[in-house]
Amino acid sequence: MLYHNPILKGDYSDPDVIRVGEDFYMISSSFTYFPGIPVMHSRDLVNWELIGYAAKSLPLPRYANPAHKCGTWAPSIRYHQGTFYVYVGLPDEGIFAFTAKDPAGDWECHWVKDVSGWIDPCPLFDEDGQVYLVHGFAASRCGINNILYAHRMSTDGLKILDKGILVYSGADHGDVTVEGPKWYRRGNTYWILCPAGGVKPGYQLALRSDSVFGPYTKRIVLSQGSTDINGPHQGAWFDDGKGHDWFIHFQDIGAYGRVPHLQPVDWSDGWPVMGNAGEPVAEGDTFLPACPMSIPASDSFSECIGLQWQFQANPNPAWYSLRHPGLRLYAYPADTLFQAGQFLSQLMQAYTFDMDAVITFRPEDGDMAGVGMMAYPYHYLGWEKDRLVLRRGDITEFDRSIPERVEEVQLAEMPTKEKRLRLRLHVENGFMRFGAAPEGQEIQYIGETIPLSAGGWTGARPGIFCMNRNRRLGGYADVEAVSFTAFDGMEKGCMK
Repeated sequence: MLYHNPILKGDYSDPDVIRVGEDFYMISSSFTYFPGIPVMHSRDLVNWELIGYAAKSLPLPRYANPAHKCGTWAPSIRYHQGTFYVYVGLPDEGIFAFTAKDPAGDWECHWVKDVSGWIDPCPLFDEDGQVYLVHGFAASRCGINNILYAHRMSTDGLKILDKGILVYSGADHGDVTVEGPKWYRRGNTYWILCPAGGVKPGYQLALRSDSVFGPYTKRIVLSQGSTDINGPHQGAWFDDGKGHDWFIHFQDIGAYGRVPHLQPVDWSDGWPVMGNAGEPVAEGDTFLPACPMSIPASDSFSECIGLQWQFQANPNPAWYSLRHPGLRLYAYPADTLFQAGQFLSQLMQAYTFDMDAVITFRPEDGDMAGVGMMAYPYHYLGWEKDRLVLRRGDITEFDRSIPERVEEVQLAEMPTKEKRLRLRLHVENGFMRFGAAPEGQEIQYIGETIPLSAGGWTGARPGIFCMNRNRRLGGYADVEAVSFTAFDGMEKGCMK
C-alpha cells in the first residue's frame, strides 16, 4: 500500500498504536472533548476507521463543563491476555486506565492513582508476569518536568505499588521537555521511546537498557534534519507481523492540529532508526494490501449522533434529542461558546472544505444557534431572533487555578426573517468565512475572511451549537443534516 505523509489529516494528537493479529489500533489525546480518546482501526496502516472511544465520559464533576487544556493527555494502548488496556494521565486528577475485551465496545474506567502532575503513562506487561508503569511530569501542576519515573504495578495493571524510581533525566543528558514515554521489551532489551525538545522543534529519543529500571542510554533516532517535517516525535513503535517495523508520530501544523505520519524503522544496528537514516520520509510503501476504510464527517443523524462528533464536556442528555432523522439541539444556558459544553464539534479531515448545516430555528429570548470554529481565538456565526451575527471570542489565560477570561466581540451582522437556513463554514488554505442562505439559494458571506487559529493544544474544531445567553432554558434548533464537502487534500500553504 503506497502512502504519502501525513497518513491522516485529522488532529490525532499524541498517537499510540498496537497490532493484534492483522489488525492495528490507534488512540490519541482528546483533552476536554468527549466522548474521549478515539479508538481507530486499520488493516493497512494508511486507511483508518473510527470504531469508538475509550472514555465515554470522565467520572468527575469538573468535566460537566468545559475544562480546556485539561482532560485526557497522551494516552497509551496495550493488549494483554485478551484484554485491551488504555492508560491516560489527567494533569490535575491522576492516572486512569480503561479496559475492554472489544475495542469497539464499552470500556470500563479505573482510577489508578489520585495525584496531580503525573502525565503520559505507559505500562509494560513483562514476560515474567510483572507489570510496570512509566510516566512524565507536568511542570504546570507539580513544578517539575523533563524526567521519567517508573513504578511496579499489581499484576492486573490497575494499582501502583511503590513511590517509583527515576529512570531518565533530560537535564543529565542535554535534553529538554522529555515526556510522552512508550515502554517496550524487544528480546532481552528494554526500550523507552520518548519525545524531547518541545512540540514543534523536537525530536525522538530511544532509551535502551538491559534492566527494566535502567540505567538507560540514549540515541536520537528521528529528527527533522533537512526535511520540512518539524517536530517528528511522540508516537508508537510496532511491527506489522510480516517482517517490517514502523513508527507513527505526529507533526504539529498549527491551526490544522497534530497530524499522524508513518515512518519505517530500521533495527539493523541494534537501535530503532526511523524514516530515512533518522529523517522523516514523505512517502513510502507499507507492503500491505490496501483495505479501504474512512472516517466520516457528514451526518444526517438518521439513527444516532455519528462517532465523529464530540461535545466540549461530558455529554449531557439535556443538550439534545434525536428526531429520526435529524438532531434537536436545545438552547441550554451558556455565557459564551467557549463555556458551552453543548458545542458539538469534530476534527477536520480536510484542509479546504465547506461545512453546511441545515437548521430550522425556534428561538426564545436569548437563544442562539449556529456554526463555529473553536480555537484561541474562536469564531462563530450565531443565528439570533431576526438576525445573524458573526463574533470572535478572545481568551485570556491566567494561573491554572483561575478561570480564563472570555470576551466576545461582534464583527458583522445580517438581518433575516427566515426560519430555516443553510449555515456555512468555508475553510481554505488556513482561512475561513461564514455565510448563510435559505435552502436552494446562493450562500451570502458575512464579514471578512478570518485566519484559522489553533486551540488549546488542539487544532481548530468546526462544530454546531444551540445555547441561551440569558442563563435560562430556551427554545431549540433542529439540525436536519451537516454536510462536509472537501475540495482537495493537503495544501503546501498549510505546512507551516
